[in-house]
Amino acid sequence: MSRHSTRLGTGIVVGGLLALGASVASREIMRRAGTHLIDWEAVREIAHRRLGEAGAPLAARHRAEAEAFYRETLLRIEPIVAEEIGSPLPAALETPAVVDRREWVDLNLATFRVLLERVERVITDSQEGPDTTGRAVSRWVNRTVGNQQLGFMLAFLGRKVLGQYDVSLLAAGPTRGRLHFVEPNIVGSAASMRLPRDEFRTFIALHEATHAFEFEAHEWLRPYFAGLVAETVEQLAAESGGLMGRLRDAAAGGQGHWLERIMTPRQRDTFNRTQALMSLLEGYSNHVMNAAGAGILPNFEEIHHRFERRGERRGAVERAIMRVTGLDLKMEQYAAGERFADAVIASRGRDFLNRVWTGPAFLPSLEEIRAPDRWIERIEQRQGAAGGVT
Repeated sequence: MSRHSTRLGTGIVVGGLLALGASVASREIMRRAGTHLIDWEAVREIAHRRLGEAGAPLAARHRAEAEAFYRETLLRIEPIVAEEIGSPLPAALETPAVVDRREWVDLNLATFRVLLERVERVITDSQEGPDTTGRAVSRWVNRTVGNQQLGFMLAFLGRKVLGQYDVSLLAAGPTRGRLHFVEPNIVGSAASMRLPRDEFRTFIALHEATHAFEFEAHEWLRPYFAGLVAETVEQLAAESGGLMGRLRDAAAGGQGHWLERIMTPRQRDTFNRTQALMSLLEGYSNHVMNAAGAGILPNFEEIHHRFERRGERRGAVERAIMRVTGLDLKMEQYAAGERFADAVIASRGRDFLNRVWTGPAFLPSLEEIRAPDRWIERIEQRQGAAGGVT
């Protein structure tokens, strides 16, 4: 047999083996890739691992003591907050839950899962043709990166969040909300600010009680908020064309937050409506807390001052993380929303401000949050057109 034919035969054998190996590898890739964007158990494990010793569980006696304290405190502050709001507070205040950092991560995984499942449906519905190995590899890589990013963010937030109302807020259904207090973070923050633990606990409970009022007292708000967030994430998933170009433009600078600069006009419009609502929720809560605080905590002003200044102690790494993740926008929401609430009350009084809870048409836009007189004018015109009835 000639050397040429021997090489040809060897090439056929090697090629056949490579083809067989590629077939097996392809099936393995397809198997491992699955159909989901995120491996939720992997995210949970990553977040727990990153928490490390900070994720240690609460001792049963500490949990019981804290929950008893929050129940008693909420009952004590309820009439004062109700008087400031102008209506009774909902039953959600009666069942506060105390959680550790790992429990907070696990609870919030459910919310992220609801959001990402919507994104998965959008991507799956838009996919043309059969699944391929290339798509599977891409999905596999993206999921691996996504698992790490989401696990890191949850672990980061798990060390920062103090109180949270209704972790299942984005889930459909009539389930009532619940106040959650991340006790290790509250105790740690009180110590770092050199504040009495129970007074700082009361300070946080006061803020979260107002969020319970906002959602539980107005049945339309929960589904509206959930729909708005769902619309935002679905648009981000469906309208990804030209994203790399927008990322380059965003990196070059410009007006607004970098997240806003990478959005299409339609995405930005929905995002702005979400931002306006978040600003209102946070600002209204802050306003009520400031107005009712002195009647609940004799040294409220000192606690509030130290709490507001805690941002000045953030390191460069933490500030960078907040900027990249968009968490710095939440800080801006507090300030803008509070200015809006204060301005409306100063101009027209509390009852006029409370018209924001009438329905979606009465919510301020982001421009109106920044210019409260525009919202006042629009609502008064609406009232006049309706013959004085809103």
